[in-house]
Amino acid sequence: MKISYHRRRKMKIRRIAIRELLLKGISDPKELAEGLKVTVATIKRDLKAMETMSEEDFTFQKKVTSKEILDKKDEILRMLDDENYYTPSGDINITKITKKLNTSRATVMSVINGD
Repeated sequence: MKISYHRRRKMKIRRIAIRELLLKGISDPKELAEGLKVTVATIKRDLKAMETMSEEDFTFQKKVTSKEILDKKDEILRMLDDENYYTPSGDINITKITKKLNTSRATVMSVINGD
């Protein structure tokens, strides 16, 4: 069963809060549940899940700045001028560009279409 984006985000925020409370010395599931206004069963389930979480799982990705977006757009435009990013039949090799820049096809298409 797929969990919605908002539910996953809510769970992640709750687990980050649990981790901070644990670092402050509050480790009783009843106290954690009371402080976060959730059930004890939810806290126990989160504690079990937190055992396998990495340090990276406790942080959110940063938003892309407008400068980074413009830099990526400029890089795509440079690639479109390079003949290495075209197929032998003369079509743009979008897959090659997306793999090189680690970006989505939609991003490349928006640059091609002038958006």
